[in-house]
Amino acid sequence: MAPLALALAVAAAAVPLARAGVYPIAESMAGDNFLQGWNWPDSFYDNTTSGEVFWYGTAEWNSSTPLIYKTDKGTTIMKVDDTSTVVSNPWHTTKRFAPKLLSKRAYSVGTVWVLDAVHMPYGCSVWPAFWTVGPKWPVGGEIDIMEGIHNQPVNQMALHSAEDGCYAPQTNQALMTGDWGSLNCSIGYSYGAGCTARDNDPTSYGAGFAAAGGGVFVAEWAPEAIKIWFVPRAKVPASMTADAKSIDTSILGMPTGYWGNKDCVFTRYFGPQTLILQTTLCGVWAGLESTLAPNGCSAYPSGQDCYTTYVNGDGSNYRNAYYEINYVNIFSTAVSTTPGVEGGLPADGPVAGNNNLGRQQSTSVSASVATQSDGATSLVMVTLTQNIPDVAAAPTGVPTKNGAMSRFGSAATLAALAVFVAGLF
Repeated sequence: MAPLALALAVAAAAVPLARAGVYPIAESMAGDNFLQGWNWPDSFYDNTTSGEVFWYGTAEWNSSTPLIYKTDKGTTIMKVDDTSTVVSNPWHTTKRFAPKLLSKRAYSVGTVWVLDAVHMPYGCSVWPAFWTVGPKWPVGGEIDIMEGIHNQPVNQMALHSAEDGCYAPQTNQALMTGDWGSLNCSIGYSYGAGCTARDNDPTSYGAGFAAAGGGVFVAEWAPEAIKIWFVPRAKVPASMTADAKSIDTSILGMPTGYWGNKDCVFTRYFGPQTLILQTTLCGVWAGLESTLAPNGCSAYPSGQDCYTTYVNGDGSNYRNAYYEINYVNIFSTAVSTTPGVEGGLPADGPVAGNNNLGRQQSTSVSASVATQSDGATSLVMVTLTQNIPDVAAAPTGVPTKNGAMSRFGSAATLAALAVFVAGLF
């Protein structure tokens, strides 16, 4: 056979394998190694959804109790701070700490992302998400695998594109078990909601998810379609484990959400995707008062908003605002050499071979910023020091599921953070 013919034959034989849904493992984050595949954000405040949080891992945390740690069962807890007292102010410069992790590498077509969890964050003002984003958002696109707000009853999925031309036609309804919401993926339509699909399984989100023992979210980016599944705990295949060497998505049946390439040319609207796992508070979606009643939350008191009603105070609203994760796996038909977006510090620490969660790190940022006090303007020199405690297991005496978290750092640290944030807006 001629070399060209042979090459074409080999290529043709390889395509059905990828499309059949079999993918080898690329990365696995679980147990002691959970933080190895992640970076902290490169910003210490929520600059994507305007949430009322400081990102854990990016600013000083003067406590021996972490917000990310391993339990005796080998699961990983990622929590929103629920014990600190936050005193709100008109400038929103005091916030609550919350976790955000970004994958160190970005992946393209031929990838499957998997999150297996037994609990996810929920509650009024809480906005968790397991999602991917391309370079130079919105140009590189976005895939929302798991997302919701407040006490939302089911999971919402979505694709986002930078411009018109990427759609989710109603005819795709026959190819999925979920229900369509908006059908235009462009951020210029439907207030930027993207082309959304909602699960109809009450165990796919929030309290229902936790009560059922959680489940597994799977997203496949294949040449012909982007598909998302939610698999309830009782139906998780025995082959889907943290140490699985491959995944065959054909055993998962009809997906919950389906977006076909013929309706949205992926090579045009999507670039290599960085995986993100986070929880923010309030922000441009969960902070809207119109979202409260439909999702099991009371209206704000007169003259109040999301920040003053929920983030302010002792944090008791956030007892259920935590993930308990069995593992996050990434499967791919190609080895990724593409770095993820936001090149923050490695979440597993700068020391090679150290797999402890929350490896102690330190860095400093100094800035001269202007602040106002009683109408006066002054220059203040600010130094922020990152200091994440070294934790390889759950803190002693803290039950796994009570949502307990440690306190903020010193008052001086908070003041410095407040001044610095004020200078950013």
